[in-house]
Amino acid sequence: MGLLLRMFALLSSGVPISRQSAICVASLAVGSLTCNLLADQPPKKIDIGNLPAEIVGEVVIPIPQEIFSSLDKLGHQNWKSHLMRKEASTDPNRSRTALVFGLVIAEGFIAVQAEDKDEVKRVGREVLMLAEKLSVGDAVKGHAGAIVDGANIGDWVSVRRELDRTRQTVINEMETNRDEALSDMVSLGGWLGGTRVLSGVLAEHYDPEASELLHQPDLVRRIQSRYLKLPQRSRSGSLFASVEKVLETLTKVMKTDGEGKVPNESVQQIYELTSDLAAQVFGK
Repeated sequence: MGLLLRMFALLSSGVPISRQSAICVASLAVGSLTCNLLADQPPKKIDIGNLPAEIVGEVVIPIPQEIFSSLDKLGHQNWKSHLMRKEASTDPNRSRTALVFGLVIAEGFIAVQAEDKDEVKRVGREVLMLAEKLSVGDAVKGHAGAIVDGANIGDWVSVRRELDRTRQTVINEMETNRDEALSDMVSLGGWLGGTRVLSGVLAEHYDPEASELLHQPDLVRRIQSRYLKLPQRSRSGSLFASVEKVLETLTKVMKTDGEGKVPNESVQQIYELTSDLAAQVFGK
């Protein structure tokens, strides 16, 4: 019973998002996303209902390299402005640490898009620190070192690859350890980070048609359902009460108006909700 996850990115710079010719279609297949780039004229309408999605696996971390690799072709964005730049910290609550890990992986891909060497290197160090707290440090050590080395020489292709390998390694290790609660928290953290950035871009460059990308109430209900089935010990405390509350609120906010669009006010609210929750997860 994995998470049903559908993640879309329609990002550009300087012109309305709906006029862009590149649309990333996130389709889950063995825990990864596939981006289909449309080089010709954009469709007159984004048919969200016909975009592919699958139920896969026990562990899904929805920030793989494919979706961010495609952004090279979408023109300039001020990606540095979307970095949270929060120092990752840990505590005895391993569920929170897993949420942080998912967010940090997302931050790593954003930092690569921004070509921010210092931020990528920090992500590499934090990935290792968090992995050690999650008892998968040995498996991730090589990836973390490669992330830092790649950032030092500006080899962004290799950094993306190592971030994605880190994601896959964590998936494999958690499947081996049968630690479903932690793997779900990593998945939730990654989805949160991706949704924060997507809503942030749309909040800056609102476009009614592109707003359909945030029409995800069914997706959030599935995430919410999976989350509520986790052991109580894995989601106890004020932070996880906030997670539950935000998921419930998002099911109501991620709806369309009479014209089938997510209103600008809702996009702003989604960004605020996900940003505030991400800050709570980081604990800063």
